[in-house]
Amino acid sequence: MKKLTLVLVVVLAVALVSGCGSQIKTWRPDANPGYVDLTDKKFLVMPVKLKDCGDDALKMATALFAGFVAEFGENGIPLQPIQPALEGIGLGDLSWKLARGLTHAAFFHQTAQWDSCAGEDYSVIPNMIKTLVEKVGELLEKPELKFDYIVVLHVDSWAGEIPKTTNLKVIGGIYDPVKDEIAVAIEWEQTTSEDAMMAEMALLGPRVVEIMVGDNPNKK
Repeated sequence: MKKLTLVLVVVLAVALVSGCGSQIKTWRPDANPGYVDLTDKKFLVMPVKLKDCGDDALKMATALFAGFVAEFGENGIPLQPIQPALEGIGLGDLSWKLARGLTHAAFFHQTAQWDSCAGEDYSVIPNMIKTLVEKVGELLEKPELKFDYIVVLHVDSWAGEIPKTTNLKVIGGIYDPVKDEIAVAIEWEQTTSEDAMMAEMALLGPRVVEIMVGDNPNKK
């Protein structure tokens, strides 16, 4: 019996270090082919900000963003460096609003369009996006800047029921500012060991992008 208990504890510890959680939810419009083609496309990569992650929140956010933006290679346009400037024009919490808004519209209303509902007015997001589109070239000192999509990742965290663990809720997606619609939305929850949080942040970005992009049947 003691041996069985020890095995269960070890299995649980391994699972927590790896990050375990609820089923990954992915939503795409009906007309979507099931993947996002990154070829010759430019992506504005929204800043990442972590809440309730203690003294290492900034380091974790840096690790998360680094892995996230790296997946887009030269096609990614990182906005993390201009976060202070975004705050100065009232867009400091756009990443959080965008991630919340697109996952709400996708999973609750099953629509690629923005909407407002009880308690939270997601209709403010298009105006914030419009301001971003108008100002981003100036803020990046690239007046001729052009891009195809805006991509966002947000992670909420809270203490896990098991000691020394943290619950994470991962939300985000890819937004098409030209069509003013959601290309893909993702959402899931997981529990991670506190000791493995930094490593988990480094791995989370690539995992999210892989899920968002999907499987292109034409890719060789």
